[in-house]
Amino acid sequence: MKTRKDLVFNRSNRGKKIKYDEAMTIIEYSVMMVEFFEIKEFNNVIAGQLRLILCDTSWSRKENRVIDNSLIKKINPNPKLYPVKDFVEFNDKGDAFIPDGLFDYDKPMIDLDLWLKQVILKITLVDKIQEITIFEFIKESANKGGGAHVDSSLPEKSFIVDVHSERVLRYLARGLFRSVGRDFEQRSLNNLSHLITTFKEKVEASE
Repeated sequence: MKTRKDLVFNRSNRGKKIKYDEAMTIIEYSVMMVEFFEIKEFNNVIAGQLRLILCDTSWSRKENRVIDNSLIKKINPNPKLYPVKDFVEFNDKGDAFIPDGLFDYDKPMIDLDLWLKQVILKITLVDKIQEITIFEFIKESANKGGGAHVDSSLPEKSFIVDVHSERVLRYLARGLFRSVGRDFEQRSLNNLSHLITTFKEKVEASE
């Protein structure tokens, strides 16, 4: 008897939107857990979901190339986000940082592909300057720092990302929220209220 190939089903636009909203909600709850309750382990969740939304890729054996699989482009083919602020150099080696918040909300938004290529860290390690883009930061955090995998040994860039992930991941998430018009503060209040109400109901039901 001949074995047939597995069927392939395409997810509907509504299904893609549901997955996008789920990922955004997961990041909202995770940022809330980190900022409000100081449960820093949720940074790992933020990293994985940022990759899923902004820069997820897959290898197509059929086309023999890397395919952009980011959720945001399934919802909006041409997403735009706010650019980063100007760097502030703090020594003569070229080391520089971007002030708190990372993004400049007074400037026009830019295409996602250009947004991902923006450098957000310039740090010297053993006389070598390392420049890390948003794309690299998200990928390193998700693939090596605990978002999806944990590597035992870390190359220089991975080490830098690991050290700075606690601060930068939250800023990236907030920049994403602001760019897509998602009110993080209000939604956090709603999410917190939902958690408290649900917890009370569960406790009362168990008594």
